[in-house]
Amino acid sequence: MSTGSVEDIYSDLYSTFSQLTCTTADDIEQLPYSIDLKTSLIFVGSTVGGLLFGYDTGVISGVLLNLKPEDLSRPSLTDFNREIITSITSIGSFLGSIIAFPLADRCGRRITLAICCMVFIISGIWMALSRSLLFLVVGRLIVGIAVGVAAQCTPIYLSEISPANVRGFMLTLNSVAITGGQLLSYMFAFVLRDLSQSWRYLFGISAIPAIMFISLLDFIPESPRWLVTRGKFPEAHSALKMIYPGASVHQINLKLRRLIIDLGKLNHYNDIDEPLLQQSRSFLMNLNSSILSQANSIEVPVINNLVQPSNSYSSLPNQRSSLKRKRHVHKMEARTKRALMVGCTLMFFQQVTGFNAFMYYSPIIFSKLNIQDPLLPAILVAITNFLFTFVALRYVERVGKRSMLLYTVVIMIIGLLLCSTGFEKNNLNLLLTSIVIFVAGYASAMGTVPWSCVEFLPLNRRSFGASCISCTNWLTNAIVSLSYLSIIDKIGDSSTMLIFAMFSTFSWIFIYFCYPEVRGLSLEEIGKIFENGIDIYNVYRNYY
Repeated sequence: MSTGSVEDIYSDLYSTFSQLTCTTADDIEQLPYSIDLKTSLIFVGSTVGGLLFGYDTGVISGVLLNLKPEDLSRPSLTDFNREIITSITSIGSFLGSIIAFPLADRCGRRITLAICCMVFIISGIWMALSRSLLFLVVGRLIVGIAVGVAAQCTPIYLSEISPANVRGFMLTLNSVAITGGQLLSYMFAFVLRDLSQSWRYLFGISAIPAIMFISLLDFIPESPRWLVTRGKFPEAHSALKMIYPGASVHQINLKLRRLIIDLGKLNHYNDIDEPLLQQSRSFLMNLNSSILSQANSIEVPVINNLVQPSNSYSSLPNQRSSLKRKRHVHKMEARTKRALMVGCTLMFFQQVTGFNAFMYYSPIIFSKLNIQDPLLPAILVAITNFLFTFVALRYVERVGKRSMLLYTVVIMIIGLLLCSTGFEKNNLNLLLTSIVIFVAGYASAMGTVPWSCVEFLPLNRRSFGASCISCTNWLTNAIVSLSYLSIIDKIGDSSTMLIFAMFSTFSWIFIYFCYPEVRGLSLEEIGKIFENGIDIYNVYRNYY
């Protein structure tokens, strides 16, 4: 056991804990995870935010197709009016991503999602009752704020409650909810298309899933990791029991012990209140006593030493301690910046490759091609997007996110090049085929993986980093959706597809050189990849 600085103490403590969990085979992060009714309610309920995210972003395509100028007391609706109605949600989502950062850290992930659902209910009713363009735009702005909060908070929550061996699956499940919400919006638009002012019903329907989430709130636990950062250790223990209903008390105690140890380690990189550290040490001592009574293989001296600060710490020169702390702060800041660079850049490429241009405006695109019912090919796009999200769901853990991205971005590029040719030759069959190819490639990885980049970030920077990643998404989304119709009017559809293909090529190059594989790693292990540069092949070198 080290007798040096606090950093040395917690480093040895963490190392000893790793040996302990390996020898006892009680690390529930790595044990097979069974999905039963209780855990299904947790994960399905927590993806309602993703469902609402998808529905409220996809519904605009059906709304624009059925919205009449007289519905909003206007003589006409220009392309610019349509772009404003569409893009204002992305601007609202940008603001929501900023709000979500302090809200999720202060109120918790669970309560933040509940607040978000209340906003979805209010905005859905607001938009359904809109009688003017301004009123509708304000409603779209409000729902955008809720979408931004949900888009940021849901991946954080899922990443923090999911075991390491199913985290990729659970994060991709959120993407399934998003694409499912988009598909539902198209289906409802198709079914209700003959109703007068059907767009009002489309907006009103969005309140239903939000009401469902609030009704399930008692079955959804708070993030144990967040609870630990607030010193709510008994509540964290209860939350872990809800998430791991088949785990023994001994396994739950070991998991909670590890979370508290990681909280102590964060103190070397960021200011954590000393009372919280003292509280964590006290609780950890009691927890170790409980673990000791359940596992005779743990030696008493080791347990006691792990929670007692070294006597020599107080005698260390202050200057040396200060210099060491500065080095650790710099190390953590560098790690966070690298992780943020990867997450934000990948999210930027997710938007500039053009998918949401198809999602928002495909009915308008196909209506200009003189198709009798432009919603039908638009539904084909949504179905493709939904179905191929299951490809990501099935293979993201087996193949790995990095490999999935590298394979599927090539498919996206091929689809966009064929799409450009389809527009140039005005060949409807080629156009539909190429769009399906592009959307299939996009949904299989690029549509899902960027949202999981929150797992790269340390716990005490996760909400802030998720906010940055989400803001990048919505700012880029707003620029694309606000300019797409104007751009195709100036340079044509074919040239616009070539621009999207160019950005897709740049994204492949970035992934190849900068995106690391993290398959099977715990959130705490992922941080090591970014400590000294970006160790892209860390997993392959150490585990495969």
